[in-house]
Amino acid sequence: MKRLFLLLLLASSLPLYGQDGSPKANHPKQASMTRPWIWGAHFQAAWNGVTGPQLPGNFFYKPGVAGALLVEYYPLSWLGLGTGLGYTARGPGKINQDLDQSLGNPDSTYREHYYFRTMDVPLYLVLRSPAFNQNRCRFSTRIGGGFSRNFKSTYMFHSVEDGFHDYKDMGSDFYKTDLFTHVSAGLDLNSGSQTMFQVHLYWQRGQKNIYQTGGVYQDFTGYNQSYGLQISFFY
Repeated sequence: MKRLFLLLLLASSLPLYGQDGSPKANHPKQASMTRPWIWGAHFQAAWNGVTGPQLPGNFFYKPGVAGALLVEYYPLSWLGLGTGLGYTARGPGKINQDLDQSLGNPDSTYREHYYFRTMDVPLYLVLRSPAFNQNRCRFSTRIGGGFSRNFKSTYMFHSVEDGFHDYKDMGSDFYKTDLFTHVSAGLDLNSGSQTMFQVHLYWQRGQKNIYQTGGVYQDFTGYNQSYGLQISFFY
């Protein structure tokens, strides 16, 4: 996962090496705040959980990360279309009843975690306000959804006593594909003649039951849900 995020960071940073600061009088470049085509990457720091009418217990939201390479096209100054390819580490944690109230005992709560590794293809609309503060800022929002492919489902029980955590593959018990809805809103900031920095708060929810038919949780219904901070760079 660290290698993937390093590759995303390097790919999104390559254009910086081509900037030499010299004026191009004959061929002036259009700023990223106004170009019809822009590309870049976003990184998400999220709280991930599961919601639904019939869950196999009580669950809590736990932190996760995500990243994606994106391309956006703006036929109008205030309206755009976007897509890309991303990776997400998500999944909830399970709350168990703490029968033994002493510290460090094996039945302590918040020790069961579920991890889903997914590749995502987002599709979304972008709405933008007119620029303000000398064309340095504007408000923007993304509304859309996309397709998600879950290629690994893992259960982990935290062993705080010795650090030897118990891992179990649960690929046959959880979903393989999902469709998700996504909403984000925040600020676009002009961070140079060719770059744009974007800060959004976002919310995302899956539309398909995460529990697989024929698995240990087949009688239950739950949906992925995430919210958090989304930081993007565009060129």
